[in-house]
Amino acid sequence: MKAVLFDLDGTLLPMNEDQFVKGYFGRLFKYVMPYGYEDKDKFVSAIWYGTKAMRMNDGKRSCEDVYWDAFISQFEGKDKEEAHRLFTEFYSTDFENAKQFCFDAYENAQEIINKCKEKADLVIVVANPVFPMVAMKKRIRFAGINPDSFDYITSYEESHFAKPNEMFIKEVMDKFNLKSEDVIYFGNSEKEDYAPAKKLGLKFYLTGNVTKDDNNKDEIPFVEFKDIPSVI
Repeated sequence: MKAVLFDLDGTLLPMNEDQFVKGYFGRLFKYVMPYGYEDKDKFVSAIWYGTKAMRMNDGKRSCEDVYWDAFISQFEGKDKEEAHRLFTEFYSTDFENAKQFCFDAYENAQEIINKCKEKADLVIVVANPVFPMVAMKKRIRFAGINPDSFDYITSYEESHFAKPNEMFIKEVMDKFNLKSEDVIYFGNSEKEDYAPAKKLGLKFYLTGNVTKDDNNKDEIPFVEFKDIPSVI
């Protein structure tokens, strides 16, 4: 096998995503509040507005650029570069505390990834690129895994599409000259992971904290995280 792709939230990193987002947003708001962001509802709404912009990204600009233009448009008189700096500071410092909003890491998670590396040329994290790299690496550490274990980690700095757009995965495949038959993809979401994998003709397994899609009628194979190396 040439490449193994892993989603992050709910896949490598066990969590209830709604619980994680609520807790993480709360800490982020407390961090930026002294800098003039006094309305929590407006602040959270602006984050979601920027996130939606990344999900709708057409590939002409990085998700980072798309996010910050959308986010700052919701605030009159705020400086985009200053907001970017505040968020970066948060992800580099206080974001460490967001680990409490995740579930315990899988037992022997690092060992399982090491076994995958023995079986594949490339092991890649295809997390939805709505975070900067510094936050992506922190969340991988939350999962008990060294980020350096992976050959590539997606982030909003480098990605030009986002889930569930299959072009997000296609961009990664093109970066490493991968064909559909070269790839096996593990994810927890029927909508965000399986649907784009199906469009690209990738071998796919559900794993982790599975989230269903009511519109999906396919029988999708499931594998326990500890058993992933055995199906590669």
